[in-house]
Amino acid sequence: MKILLVAHKYPPFSVGGTEVYSRNLAEELARRGNIVLVYFRSDFDHRPFAAREETLNNIRLHRVSAPLVGYRSLPPIEFYRTFLNPAIERDFANFLARERPDVVHFQHVMALSARLIPIARRMDFPVVLTLHDYWFLCSNSQFIWPDARICRDKALGLNCARCALARIRSPLTRLLRPIVAPLFVIRDALVRRSALKADCLIAPSRFLIERYVRAGFPSERFIYLEHGIDVERIRRYPRRPSADGRVRFTYLGALAWQKGVHVVVEAFRGIPAEKAVLRIYGDPTVFPKYAAHLRQLANPANTFLEGPIPNEDVGRVLAETDVVVVPSLWYENSPVVIQEAFAAGVPVMASSLGALTEKVQHGINGWLCPPGDSDSWRKSLLMVVEHPEQRYSFCGESLRPVTLHEHVTLVEDIYKAISS
Repeated sequence: MKILLVAHKYPPFSVGGTEVYSRNLAEELARRGNIVLVYFRSDFDHRPFAAREETLNNIRLHRVSAPLVGYRSLPPIEFYRTFLNPAIERDFANFLARERPDVVHFQHVMALSARLIPIARRMDFPVVLTLHDYWFLCSNSQFIWPDARICRDKALGLNCARCALARIRSPLTRLLRPIVAPLFVIRDALVRRSALKADCLIAPSRFLIERYVRAGFPSERFIYLEHGIDVERIRRYPRRPSADGRVRFTYLGALAWQKGVHVVVEAFRGIPAEKAVLRIYGDPTVFPKYAAHLRQLANPANTFLEGPIPNEDVGRVLAETDVVVVPSLWYENSPVVIQEAFAAGVPVMASSLGALTEKVQHGINGWLCPPGDSDSWRKSLLMVVEHPEQRYSFCGESLRPVTLHEHVTLVEDIYKAISS
């Protein structure tokens, strides 16, 4: 079978949860004898549009570049280009006509174009769309306001405009909201219509399905399918006990305020340094101000910012970890790091928010804490530190993730069903 995966980003040019999943899916499909192509964006040229093709691990990559420079970097055009790009659309249609894949599987179209989905359907290609976040409902994908409160209502686009204008520190922003709001209403209608052109929608959490159904998406179009991970890649590193007896807590992910890293850093200020350590792995250059804030907040005796970690080394880090922390403030969907932790036999402490309550079951494979509440997090951290038997009680099926092999077998079944 010839399969085209479409993603907004792809490793090694960008590394995140969706990107790593896309790569793992592509490589496993290729190992099974499929012809796999990946269409994605990663800017490499100063021109308005350029494309480049290369092969990586037996996978053919079609990389497009559409930088926002000059007048194209103006805020209205920048916003428009997050969901529409005629140059990318033309290139995509030509690519489809030339390659003629058996199925097109969209992972994300942010900063490509939402219209890529209906283009594929108009050309009569079977289409699958995996929903990795809430982008088809929310322009910032996360349903969280700049003040860290969960978004409760769009208010006809007024709250969307409020989020978008938050970067502009001016008293005029309140006056601009009614003018900007209709743009978000139009945007939401267009991306929603595009998503519904897919033959089926895959979602790795029931919480995400519920959010989309509540917004009017038909429930019968969804297939619940948890992400799979390469278990052997994680388990090839043997477990290593703590050299100094301290309990080792680890954060792996983006250093962004929505991820709530500051919550656990602040909580750790009250943890005895001789009893526990917190290691934070993430790229400080993406949001340097936030990374600098974390350094100022951290207790240097027990909290360490270790920088980014290559994905292939995650297993090594987890082999030296007792508890993984996921202190997110937004509605996470299905963080790959949770499945990776379980594959390594490591329990997870996470925010009791969104789909995290599906993945982490309190007292069964980890612990849940109120999001954003550093005092409550500190109490939970201390409980684990003072009662080590707690973290050793999780084993067997409670920590069993879905393997990549199991996941891709089910994905191939979906491909066959919609292309037959």
